[in-house]
Amino acid sequence: MAEAWVRAFIEDTASKLVAINTENPPGREREAASFFAEKAAEQGLRARLVSHGGDRASALVEVVWGEGPTVVFNSHLDTVPAGPVGRWSFHPFETGVKNGYLCGRGSADAKGCLASMLAAVAALGRLENLSGRVVLMAVADEEVEGLGSLSLVKELDRMDYVVVGEPTSLKICVASRGRVEVSVEFLGKPAHASVPEKGVNAVTAAAKAAVALAKMERGFGKRDAFIGRSSAAVTMFEGGLKSNVIPDSARLTVDYRTVDESPKQALKTITSSIKKVLSSKTPFKAAITSAAPPFKTDVNSRLVKACREAVSEAGLKPVLTGLRAVTDMNRIAKHRRVDGVIMGPGDLSLAHGFREKVAVSELVKAAEIYRRIVENLLL
Repeated sequence: MAEAWVRAFIEDTASKLVAINTENPPGREREAASFFAEKAAEQGLRARLVSHGGDRASALVEVVWGEGPTVVFNSHLDTVPAGPVGRWSFHPFETGVKNGYLCGRGSADAKGCLASMLAAVAALGRLENLSGRVVLMAVADEEVEGLGSLSLVKELDRMDYVVVGEPTSLKICVASRGRVEVSVEFLGKPAHASVPEKGVNAVTAAAKAAVALAKMERGFGKRDAFIGRSSAAVTMFEGGLKSNVIPDSARLTVDYRTVDESPKQALKTITSSIKKVLSSKTPFKAAITSAAPPFKTDVNSRLVKACREAVSEAGLKPVLTGLRAVTDMNRIAKHRRVDGVIMGPGDLSLAHGFREKVAVSELVKAAEIYRRIVENLLL
């Protein structure tokens, strides 16, 4: 396909996707998923909506040439909340393309990427000399629990290669840290605030624990060449019943990013750190509330080789890197053994912020790279 067509298709598709509010929570991806499936069908592609109940849905698009490997493209329709519109320098949903950039919430993370993937699959759908299948997942709920990807994984009998689209500036991410969320409940003894010595202050205990855990924010443990070291941070603090009552309960939420630790090892590390600063007067209970494993692929794998070749063929220098955040790649790998990478257009530092945007020229380049990856794998 001509580059002019690709650019026009991406600008139109991505602008309309950004205009559909899919903030998560609550999600509301059905309208965006339906639009995406319709755009795919207009290009002669097989597309269908996969409902997750209520206003939640994902879109599944595929091209089949016959026997051979299955290449999966995956990226997400949902976004983080836009926040106050007045803090944006442009409207987060209505700006569209401005001065060569796709602007707004979800432009970089990751609706622009989805438009690039769809343009690539549309181009591939016109070829007849490939062997295998390409599947494109436009999924719900990546920003929270991964409902879309976990549901669509069950729809496929085969997944050989997976490319997850996230803003990596078109660098090839071969690893990403895992995430373990831990809830820690502190149990004290209530008393009137005028006689605090009669009680045991759970909020004070939680505060001491939070200060101790803050040391883990800087990173600890062995360093991985691609994703650095593990880290942990207290991200939520709850406690207290009434302003004149010594609190008998408090709760911390700890976000633990793992390099190679298991969830049980992460829990043990947090528990040990807290025990060092608390007396036995304040018991606490720590429990894992969610977990996604770290992901790592072989840098010499066939997919990584195909990605490096595709990037070079598109006129860029291939760069292998890692991602410190969790994506749907972590969730997919938890349930399927796959050869996978994380790669997409856009600057991660602009995602989730008030200046989120991505260059249209980078979206066009991404479409070319995605197309070449499939050709390198399925020709």
